[in-house]
Amino acid sequence: MVSRIVPLPMRFQPGPGKRWEFWGKLASLISALAMLATLGTVARAQASAGASDALDAIHAASPALVSDPVGQLVQDAWQAFQRGDPKPAQQALPRLRGNLLEPWVAYWAIQPTLSTMTEADFDRFAQAYPHTYVLDRLRNDWLLELGKRQDWDDFARVEPDFIMRDDPQVQCYALQREFETENRDTSAALLPLWTAQKYGGAGCNSAAKSLLAAGKISQHQLWMRLRRFFKDEQFKAALGFAPYLPVGAWAGINDAARTPLRMVLDAARSRALPHGMQRQLLVLAMLRLAEQDPQQTMRLLLTRFTDLSPEERAEIAYLAARSGALQLLPDAALWFSQARDMDPSYHPGNSTLEWMVRAALRVRDWTLVERASRDFEGSEAQRPDWIYWHAMAQRQLGHPIEAQALFAQIASPWSYYGQLATEALGMPISLPASLSPPRARAVEQQAERPGLRSALALFQLNIYSPAVREWNFTLRGLNSDQIHAAAQVACDQKVWLLCINTSERVKGGVDWSQRYAMPYRTAIAAAAKSTGVNEAFLYGLIRQESRFIAGIRSWAGANGLMQLMPATARWVARKIGMGDYTQDRIIDVGTNVTLGSAYLDMLLHRFGGSEAMAAAGYNAGPTRPARWRDMGLPMSPEVSGAIFAENIPIPETRDYVKHVLANATVYAALLTGQPQSLKSRLGEVGPAPLQQADAEPLP
Repeated sequence: MVSRIVPLPMRFQPGPGKRWEFWGKLASLISALAMLATLGTVARAQASAGASDALDAIHAASPALVSDPVGQLVQDAWQAFQRGDPKPAQQALPRLRGNLLEPWVAYWAIQPTLSTMTEADFDRFAQAYPHTYVLDRLRNDWLLELGKRQDWDDFARVEPDFIMRDDPQVQCYALQREFETENRDTSAALLPLWTAQKYGGAGCNSAAKSLLAAGKISQHQLWMRLRRFFKDEQFKAALGFAPYLPVGAWAGINDAARTPLRMVLDAARSRALPHGMQRQLLVLAMLRLAEQDPQQTMRLLLTRFTDLSPEERAEIAYLAARSGALQLLPDAALWFSQARDMDPSYHPGNSTLEWMVRAALRVRDWTLVERASRDFEGSEAQRPDWIYWHAMAQRQLGHPIEAQALFAQIASPWSYYGQLATEALGMPISLPASLSPPRARAVEQQAERPGLRSALALFQLNIYSPAVREWNFTLRGLNSDQIHAAAQVACDQKVWLLCINTSERVKGGVDWSQRYAMPYRTAIAAAAKSTGVNEAFLYGLIRQESRFIAGIRSWAGANGLMQLMPATARWVARKIGMGDYTQDRIIDVGTNVTLGSAYLDMLLHRFGGSEAMAAAGYNAGPTRPARWRDMGLPMSPEVSGAIFAENIPIPETRDYVKHVLANATVYAALLTGQPQSLKSRLGEVGPAPLQQADAEPLP
């Protein structure tokens, strides 16, 4: 099966178990020699014959083959840091004084020692590396440690200098400090922050317990938070708050999580509903059951538990309907309508409204689509996806003027919903003129920024996630022209991930050569020709898979431009008769795109030419798209590719399909110079053909 990485977002920070192992050397950082003089000469991999254009071709090389001793020191320090070992970084520091990457190595040397650090240790680091990203990164880590220690004096001294201020756990610790040292009731600020965190988190849970112990958070508010824990299946976190509830709460919460059906049926057999804590525990059990068995839950709500309050019934019913929608059950839209009838004043969260829209789309209930898409709150209400579907509902319900205004609000040629809205207005997708390239002097100025230089140096050493974080930190406060120039710095170095992602931030137009770069033209065109897969579709998929980093390797083991798993690559090589294939060729550009495009061609044949289903299969495995299309409605007529894509239950795959097809539409316009249609590319998606069961399994 193919497994992939999602290209690093502009604020990517890997979590535990999600670290990426990237093999490969970037071969074409030609003009970076002066920039990286302090690092010395780093060996560059050579392109294989016929793999791709010579300027762009990249081979992967083991870090052990890097000849430059300074570069090797940095790589060794990074790899040890990922294992939680600071010693290689500590040993390398004396040899890296004054080096461009010294601050990073210093961070890797000190961060694993947080539990034993002192304020004096932090101060020495701050004095040595002022105005750097790594200082703010360490400041974030140190604040979390100080909060854990409840060291509010040092916390108050460090926190005002924190620049990013984007860690909710630090924010919660700050609210706890204000409450405990300044006697300020911070519960109003804490409750929404705490509730927004799926796991609660060390900082927010700590602050909540402090306020609970002082009576600043009520029992009712705590039960409401426990309901959110149950909706998010965070039962261990819920149990952690049992000491703040009456005696017996721990056992009741545990039973509600582990044996909800028994608790619910016991209550159903009683003549009267329980009260007090037992009533709250029953609601928790029904929320758990709603996730496990939405059909049973709805039946019980409509027959046995009519005496629950309208709010309680609606909350449980909305969760059951959401669970049914995620399972693509045909009654999910009906359950959403029933939930609404139980308590018209109850407002479900935005994530529930999303699935309300999707379930309604599957059964073409445009009235429900209109209601749900109208009810989003906050920034969600301005998201182009919900504006688009609200406009579609307005059109279907006979309000064309309102629909046209909404389509015009989001229409654009480069985003998925912008493209759909453009076509809904009756216009083909044509690309406007590209922005003029940034001025050479502006590019030179950005190339001199230490943070950008450091990020490119890290990228050259295959240390990607720190490179992305430092790059993004350095972009703070830049205007659009400066960002455009910074993107060109990355493009000139063939660092396509930073080139593309940075260019996406430019306002007032698009530089097509940056935002939709087309490296490896020879290899990709040859693969498209040999397999018959549309070249624009290949480019759109590769842009999403790897951002054109040829030597990249995902944490799951997927490799190269098209992120092939080794077993899949071997299987495809046998199927297409590539007799000379060996494992070490998986990241060779020409080999990788040949195998990847052949596999994509097999998926297209499996799904009747549907690019939406093929892209879904490439991301999530070849058996899932047919199940997603047929589940609950196997005999239903065709649905639009847009509705199919909207209802993909895996968020990564849902977004992946949209990005790939929107990318492909832009690339098709660039390659042909002709207007394009995303709607045609999405097509109609029908039930799985009967002969599919007899088709040869794909890996």
